[in-house]
Amino acid sequence: MDLISKPTLTSLFVVCIWGLNVVVMKIGVTDMAPLLFTAMRFILLSLLLLPFLKIPREAIGQVIGLAMIMGIGHFTVLSIGLSYVDSVVAGLILLLGAPLSSLLAFIFLHERLRLLQVVAVIVAGLGAVIPTLIQGSVDIRAGALLILFCVLMWAFGNLRIRHLHKLPLLTLQFWIGFISAPLCLLGYWFNPSELPLSEHFTRNSVLSLLYVVCCSSILAYWLWYQLIKRHGINSIVNYVLLQPVITMVASYFILGEVMSGLQLAGGLITLAAMWGFYRLSKQQV
Repeated sequence: MDLISKPTLTSLFVVCIWGLNVVVMKIGVTDMAPLLFTAMRFILLSLLLLPFLKIPREAIGQVIGLAMIMGIGHFTVLSIGLSYVDSVVAGLILLLGAPLSSLLAFIFLHERLRLLQVVAVIVAGLGAVIPTLIQGSVDIRAGALLILFCVLMWAFGNLRIRHLHKLPLLTLQFWIGFISAPLCLLGYWFNPSELPLSEHFTRNSVLSLLYVVCCSSILAYWLWYQLIKRHGINSIVNYVLLQPVITMVASYFILGEVMSGLQLAGGLITLAAMWGFYRLSKQQV
């Protein structure tokens, strides 16, 4: 069966992988130090994608810059932020990645964006972050801001990827992992955990690494970009709105996490604003 020819089914499958991925990462960074977890993630990713290492020599500088933004600025900071906040809060903030990418393209690349879309991005961001900043402890607030920062880095990374559009996605992922892994290991070396290294490699942390690398980083991203190539972004983007819902359900049943009333209200505001943003995007086509 050609999954790419069935955009609804495949989009839901990808969104389920990503929605569960946040919960799985939370489990991973609970048992393993965030910097070590991210380093092992990149090492495993690089090993699996070794056949895709070849790139033009002139692209090396740009790829290094992209690795610093995506590997360190996004994935590493995400792991650290998840060690402070609940997965459901992180999942809601991560939803801002796509509209922030559009907003940055509007600011730096002068791409078309309506005023109402800009307002929708701002409202969505406030709904996702403000309740946690009001109610959370200092650590939780810091974690929420770290997640927001990593989403911003992801959006900047998307701008850089446009200049590397001729390189296959799996090639970019290999180099992001290959360049970022030693930096994460170096960071862990200078800030080690009190636990012996062997105790970080529990069944939960190892299974979490396998899921994040194989299911989220490779399978889900490959399927998503194949869907975009064949059907266009506007035909599938609305399904992304289901991601925080899946995260919320999974975090409740797996981790016992529950959103407060204020966080739930903020989440509904964020989802409504995101829905409006995507509706306006479709009207421009």
